[in-house]
Order: sequence, then structure tokens, then C-alpha cells
Amino acid sequence: MTEQSFTAATPDNTIFVRVALGGHTLGVQIEPAAMRRPAAEIAQRIMACNDVAYLKGQLVIRTELEVRSIPVDDMPTEQDLADAERKLAEL
Repeated sequence: MTEQSFTAATPDNTIFVRVALGGHTLGVQIEPAAMRRPAAEIAQRIMACNDVAYLKGQLVIRTELEVRSIPVDDMPTEQDLADAERKLAEL
């Protein structure tokens, strides 16, 4: 698999997170408008974005493993991603 990256953003597009296919965070971008929020809220939004971007990558890996008939029982599912996206949308 090539090194891909996945991005997620808050609904107001003030915080963006990019995560590598391997799961590590490549970058966080915080727009000036987000800096008006309390630090705990900014952190919560960064973590929610990170979760969504990470799960997008995990689903790519899951699909690749399924194609190879490798068990994926312990890997994140589409439902996990949907739950993370819902949580992010509610922030």
C-alpha cells in the first residue's frame, strides 16, 4: 500500500487534521476563528477530526485485507466511521 493521507475538518472549517494511512498525525491546522474557543473545546475538535481521518485510513486497510481474505474482525468498521463523523458533526 502506498502512503496515503486522510483529512477531516470541523463543520465550520476552522480546524483540519491530516492523518497518514499508518495512523500517525501528519498535521493540524487551526484557523484564527477557532482560536476564540476555549482550549478544551479546541482540543476536543482536534481529537474528533483526528478520529475521523484515522478511521478513514483504517477502512482503506480493512478493504485491502478483505480483498486478500485476511480476517478483519478486530478492525474498525463503516459504522465506527459513521459514529465518529456524527460526533464531529455535532461539535
